Amino acid sequence: MRTIPNPPIDPVMLPPVDQQMSRTSMLREMRYTGVLKHVAEDLAKMESVLPPEHRMTAKRLQREVGEALESDGLAHVEHIMDSMHDGYLRRLAQDFPTLTPTELRMAAFLRLPMPSKEIASLFSCSVRSVEKHRERMRKKFHLSPHESLTMFLASRV
Repeated sequence: MRTIPNPPIDPVMLPPVDQQMSRTSMLREMRYTGVLKHVAEDLAKMESVLPPEHRMTAKRLQREVGEALESDGLAHVEHIMDSMHDGYLRRLAQDFPTLTPTELRMAAFLRLPMPSKEIASLFSCSVRSVEKHRERMRKKFHLSPHESLTMFLASRV
């Protein structure tokens, strides 16, 4: 039996360990948020068909899920990024006050780096929408056409 050698691994192509951990944490949190949204929607649909003795439980669960979702969002992503990267999004927002909350969230994912297709699935939007956000962010950062948005975000300490 003949074995084919593995191609050499370029260390530049591998993400640093902290970037991979940040990315994994954020993806997990985004998935949990998505699951909670679906649970809340399903509870709202089921409430009218539940027997009266179970409606109060369904309402309580909806309220708890709603409270959990309110605490998520940008603040949660900021917390993860700040803990992993020492106040990164807070400094970015201070340096570029015209950035919207969505653009700040986008910056967190682009810094990891994540492809537009993955970001689009997390944001529940089209890849074109992500590309449009990237375009607007490039303008706000005053980047020239040959400068990389991802490299710009990654180079900011």
